[in-house]
Amino acid sequence: MAVRSQLKTAFQVHQELSLEAAIHEVKNGQSQASAAKIYRISRTTLRNRLQNSTPSSVGAPTKFASHEEDRLAEFFLACSDQGVPLNRYHCLQIFSEVAIELGMQSTTFNDAFFNRFISRHPDVSLRITHASNRKKDREWTTELCEEYISRLRSLFDRGFLERPEQVWNLDETAFDTSEMYDRVVARKGVNQIPSQFDGNEKECVTILPCGNAAGVQLKFMALYAGKVHVQSRLDDTFGLCYHAVNSSGYMDTVHFANYIRKEVFPAMNELKSVIFLDGHYSHVNNLRLIRYCKQFFEESGKQVEIFCLPSGQTSHLQPFDVSAFGGVKKKWKMYLRDRKLVKGGRVTKDNLLSHVVKLWYRTEGCTERYAFNVGQSLQSGFAKTGLFPFSPEVIRQTVKLHHDPQIIERGIRREIQQDFGPLINILKDQYNISAEKDLEDIKEFIQLKQKGITPGAVLANVMQKDLFGEAPKKQRRQVNRQLNTEPGALITGPEFVAELEKEDEKKKAEKAAVEAKRKAAAEKKKENATKEKDESPTASKRKASNVKSLTSKKARV
Repeated sequence: MAVRSQLKTAFQVHQELSLEAAIHEVKNGQSQASAAKIYRISRTTLRNRLQNSTPSSVGAPTKFASHEEDRLAEFFLACSDQGVPLNRYHCLQIFSEVAIELGMQSTTFNDAFFNRFISRHPDVSLRITHASNRKKDREWTTELCEEYISRLRSLFDRGFLERPEQVWNLDETAFDTSEMYDRVVARKGVNQIPSQFDGNEKECVTILPCGNAAGVQLKFMALYAGKVHVQSRLDDTFGLCYHAVNSSGYMDTVHFANYIRKEVFPAMNELKSVIFLDGHYSHVNNLRLIRYCKQFFEESGKQVEIFCLPSGQTSHLQPFDVSAFGGVKKKWKMYLRDRKLVKGGRVTKDNLLSHVVKLWYRTEGCTERYAFNVGQSLQSGFAKTGLFPFSPEVIRQTVKLHHDPQIIERGIRREIQQDFGPLINILKDQYNISAEKDLEDIKEFIQLKQKGITPGAVLANVMQKDLFGEAPKKQRRQVNRQLNTEPGALITGPEFVAELEKEDEKKKAEKAAVEAKRKAAAEKKKENATKEKDESPTASKRKASNVKSLTSKKARV
């Protein structure tokens, strides 16, 4: 059984060393009484240690045998690996059911037993879960992963992933101005506890940060929903943010392309660079950005490629998502919570940027407790996603058992050719095991061990299928092969650009046809109105009156 190692105090170390020295003296001929007196050790302790050099641990034995506890721990870990993690309550239920099956007298288990179980198995711990879309997880298969790696390898062979200054990542996130939920001290029995704030609780600002694998952080873009720029929002930002406004507050192609042209391109010092993005429409279907990349190459000779990460998989393939945003949001929540009790410390939509800049770039007044540390986290994110240093093995590890639950089943069905005859003879002769079913069970167990598949993993796989069922693998109809971003796509590639230009020309033609049709309808409507005006009775009377007055004038003349 694995035992958690603990740091020992100086007194404990001194006692152990003294005990070892006393044992050494006794073995060299000194009496036990004199050795215990010299090293100040109990004679009983010294005698017991001489009789048993490896004493057992002090305390009552555990309820389950060591091998049974190991199997339970293995099952809990396998469930976590396959996307069906168990909480404390589930584990206590399983303990009780196993105890009933084993015929134990005591079948009740409490939190104290669970805590001791965790302490006895250092590989097992309580962790925080996050929601994971099962459909997207199942789409990230080994085949798609290998295709994604092949496209990255092409970039690597062309010299785009050699140095950390070449590899960039951009991603949007939202910053709220108030903390919606918190546990507070209040009067017992009251259901809703008001917490006052200034402004709208739903106010948020889209922040688009940009950084590279060397930890360099550029100005982030702050995108507000509105119609005009508000200069006061940039107070105390020290020019460290790029301010933008549109009607929706969501990223669009124009603002995204302009940000890269004005802020990202000037910071690129390498002749070859690559920017990794997610599959948002403003990133992928952005012909303006591709034209800016071509223009930047013609002016500076620096080539910039835009690479779209596999669709639906950015939670474990995008550096900002993997290592940066989690810690940033946690510290931002702490910051909002503590600002509540500071005079004038409320964060509003108009002063939000000054607070974000202070924590992001560690400007004056930033407390270390709330600092975001995005640079170091982003470096770790590039390494964990296998982008820099480029590591196909790290990327392959992102295909988990709960992403492709058929992995274990395929391993079980894979046959291993070997001769079980000698083993069967031993089982029959020495252990009196001759039933066909028993022999088949033993053979299956041996084959699983040889394949590296544990019984706990098999049970977890069965439970996962029982809970979710055998969902068919999704087959997508791809209208355009070049625009398929499931395994990732190089947006600045010639085929992709040709398709975008073709789509852009098609949209322009459709727009021109609609405009021509609208103009034709307007001209026809105008002609009909003029014709109706001329043919109306009032117009005829007015015309006759004009002719009569003209005739009378001529007669007078």
